[in-house]
Amino acid sequence: MMVSLKKTKFSYTLFILLALVIVLDFALPGITYTDKVVDIKKELQQYYNAGGNYHYSYRVFTTKHNFSISEEFAEKVQENQKIQYQVSLLFEEINSYCLVTSERKSIYSLRALSGLILPLFTIIVLALGYKYESKMGVLVFVTQVLLLADLIFLII
Repeated sequence: MMVSLKKTKFSYTLFILLALVIVLDFALPGITYTDKVVDIKKELQQYYNAGGNYHYSYRVFTTKHNFSISEEFAEKVQENQKIQYQVSLLFEEINSYCLVTSERKSIYSLRALSGLILPLFTIIVLALGYKYESKMGVLVFVTQVLLLADLIFLII
């Protein structure tokens, strides 16, 4: 019983530290680049469900990086226009981007989900799981698996 409790504490601590590293990578400023837009790609993403069967995704290409952007930003930016973006220090993900002429920064929704929402959710679930261990075992396990998948996504 005592060994199991030590393993649980170690596991929870390890995953909380991992979640904190991911959040810090998202929250810290990182390296700021100002670069010229080389190309903007609009790609049709098809799927088959009741929601309409497709949507468009947008990607901007600069001389140094390429990354996904929102539709709203894709409508504002043009080729040869300068944009500013921040690259995270640890995982080298694009944390935010904006036009050089604008102060309003945008964050791609998948980056916000992987860098902030999922790790914070993991911390909350693990804290509750430690307190109510017998009732939350499956949720804690699923959350840990999701955080590991998120880590793999960030590394790749």
